[in-house]
Amino acid sequence: MGLYFKPMDVVLALIADAANRSQEGKLNILGAFGEIYATAYPATHPEMQLVLRMEASPGEVGQTKELIILLLDADGQPVENFHVKGTFQVQPAKRPGRKSVMETLIRLVAVTFPKEGDYTFEIMINGESKANIPLNVGTPPSTSGGKGDGD
Repeated sequence: MGLYFKPMDVVLALIADAANRSQEGKLNILGAFGEIYATAYPATHPEMQLVLRMEASPGEVGQTKELIILLLDADGQPVENFHVKGTFQVQPAKRPGRKSVMETLIRLVAVTFPKEGDYTFEIMINGESKANIPLNVGTPPSTSGGKGDGD
């Protein structure tokens, strides 16, 4: 399958404290993470940015795609009250004959995690899973200075 017909792919997917695009079009990411801490559950994280970079073939330019982001718990079950859904149109590449590159920054506010454990943001395009972003929600590490393993 050549470049012209290769289906859209997610080539970068992460969560961070903040992200933006500069005037020059550069993607700025601050504080990428894969773990957060809470002392009580359910726990609500005040704000995070979900960052995606997608590549599409020239044959997909002009097509409308559906983007769905699910938050799954450790058992693979969707977390209630979290649902991101939208559509976008594949834009032409900046240079002819190249892949089209699109970046999406999604601000997530007050995401609630029902219990401690491993979670996954599943990124789906047109119903097909394209990327997963793991996130561990756990108890803060002890800072008591006491003896631990190996001390």
